[in-house]
Amino acid sequence: MSNIHVFSDVNKPVSSNPADGYTMPAKLYTDPAVYELEKTAIFSKTWHYIGHESHVCNTGDYLTLDIADESVFIIRSDDDQLRGFFNVCRHRAHRLLEGAGNVRSIVCPYHAWSYRNDGSLRHARFSRDMPTFDPDDFCLPEIRVESVQGLLFVNLDLDAKSIDELAPGFKKDLGELIPHMSSLRPLDTFAFDSPESADWQANWKVVVDNYVECYHCAPAHPALADLMEMGSYEHKVQHRWARQIARKTRNENKAYTFGESDDVQIAAYWYLWPTTSIWLVPGSANLFVLAMMPQNHESTVFSGHRYGLTDTTDTERGIYLNKILGPEDQGLCESVQRGLKSQSYNQGRFMVDPSRSGIAEHGVHQFHKLVTEALAK
Repeated sequence: MSNIHVFSDVNKPVSSNPADGYTMPAKLYTDPAVYELEKTAIFSKTWHYIGHESHVCNTGDYLTLDIADESVFIIRSDDDQLRGFFNVCRHRAHRLLEGAGNVRSIVCPYHAWSYRNDGSLRHARFSRDMPTFDPDDFCLPEIRVESVQGLLFVNLDLDAKSIDELAPGFKKDLGELIPHMSSLRPLDTFAFDSPESADWQANWKVVVDNYVECYHCAPAHPALADLMEMGSYEHKVQHRWARQIARKTRNENKAYTFGESDDVQIAAYWYLWPTTSIWLVPGSANLFVLAMMPQNHESTVFSGHRYGLTDTTDTERGIYLNKILGPEDQGLCESVQRGLKSQSYNQGRFMVDPSRSGIAEHGVHQFHKLVTEALAK
């Protein structure tokens, strides 16, 4: 007789109290139909990091971003406004812009339809000879753009509430804890060692689950746990954002060394629903901002930037983040994704203590509530 227990389709809901709660069912991580639902229920209605104000300070400067199956861009228009649009030609749906750069006008590579930087149609061959053609019918559809402490976010939903309304206190918290926030500038695109390390074979929710808890830090990241004095670790959870912080760190540790006079002596990690992670790590002035974006239902790709005051690289810190910490987390997430497909697993439990200490999983509980609430609407 088989001793394998196959779970039924009866799932326990994510409760309001993490101490009593079960995690989301495995199907939410493995079923492609769930991902199709998320495209409209989550990704088309929420704010996503795209870049920094300094990336688009001149007329015609632009940045692009892929959000699930959608592509969007922001651009500095002639009236000095930041505008955002869907990155799709209104003629035959070819993508208009790639990466980042500067353009005088937005020209489709396919049939050369061109648009002004306010989104209006500038030129389409033969259109003037067609009496029923109205160029106003072919303007680029707009999206929302907002700045938070110089960081730029986009939202496909024109009726979406602002980040300040949805995540009160988030902007203030960044400004209070990040040294030189107003002076930090993006130094480069966040560099992984290989394309494989930027593309994790795990559902985006597995990646977020891993990011929003430090219950795994001591066993899975021993050098990181040595860098941070875990007794000082805190985890503040709000409705649509959260922040983890080690207020005490060790200059001499197993991860990398840093000076007592360096700008940053704490470690802090912010999460903004649903895809944005922001890291502040000990050492010279820095910030790392990454979007954790799905490519499909079991693959997540990262895009983002490294920030600092001067264009210098902290080699020891960079080696630790890229060659040790990143691969550790990638291995964890990819193993979880494989395990979620097992017939022996459906749901786990949130592990929390009464004080909701920094290493408890109340951040994962918050995230699961947001996911399940969004999918239920």
